[in-house]
Amino acid sequence: MNHYAEVFGSTFIAVFLEASPFLALGALLSTLVEICLPDDFIGRYLPKGRLLGLLVGLSAGLLIPTCECGVMSIVRRMLKKGVSPLMAITYMLSSPVINPLGLASTYIAFQGNIWMVLGRVSIVVACAGCLGLVVSYGNPAPLLRDEEVRLSQYAPLHPAHNSGDSHSHLDCCFPSLCACPSDERSSRIITLLTHTASEFLDMGKYLILGAFAVAFTKVFLPQDVLLLFQNNIFLAVGAMMMLAVLVSVCSEADAFVAASFLSFPAAAKLSFLAIGPMVDLKLIVMYSAVFHRRTALTLIFLPTFFVYLLSTMLGVALGRGY
Repeated sequence: MNHYAEVFGSTFIAVFLEASPFLALGALLSTLVEICLPDDFIGRYLPKGRLLGLLVGLSAGLLIPTCECGVMSIVRRMLKKGVSPLMAITYMLSSPVINPLGLASTYIAFQGNIWMVLGRVSIVVACAGCLGLVVSYGNPAPLLRDEEVRLSQYAPLHPAHNSGDSHSHLDCCFPSLCACPSDERSSRIITLLTHTASEFLDMGKYLILGAFAVAFTKVFLPQDVLLLFQNNIFLAVGAMMMLAVLVSVCSEADAFVAASFLSFPAAAKLSFLAIGPMVDLKLIVMYSAVFHRRTALTLIFLPTFFVYLLSTMLGVALGRGY
């Protein structure tokens, strides 16, 4: 019994400590984007063409890095300001993975295995591009719910949106902080750090849940059941996707959770890494709050289908060893 407790504790602590720095940095960047980015900045210089819009949507995460929690309110504002659905939805689905933090955490979690990074990016790009094209044939307005639903009711991860004057707290953000009076500058820095800490603690709940799931699986899941999933690529992919949806780990930390399942095939780990940033329990609630029912269902079921299809095809084509 002591052995099981030791394995459980060491696994839990290892996953949490490895992922926490990325989670903290992701919370800071997400807070800066959410609070400091002017409402009219995103839609001002964006291309109108479909191909360029797709490319911008897929690559915008490199310039505006944010997790899947932080991206929701940004995309909602983008659509309301007339940004094309293709660009907005593509950015929403791809940016949690295609950003410096997501790429670096995946690379480090899998000990420099660049193929896992490329595999994750490829699946997410394919899914995000297809979903963006599916929802792009129409005006932005019908994608959103008619009634004014405050995102803060459904996404407590972002306290900056709990009041209508969230931008006023930090309206002289970097680099103009230097021009603010000393007391005002200190107050706004404290506000920024407070929001960052709050977001880190809120997202940390999902990381703790994910680390707990990993430790619980390693200790208590019967080995014959585990072997059943491990040796069948179709079951392994489905099981890892279901786990990703349930534990809802942030995209800056989920690679460490996936890497802990050493005996699962790499294609199943890729399915975990791909579906989590696009569909999980907290995102399902947010989708239902922000989008019309048809759009929300599309954003839930189509990525699930594409990720499962692509992951199983990859596992079958390359074999269980990869």
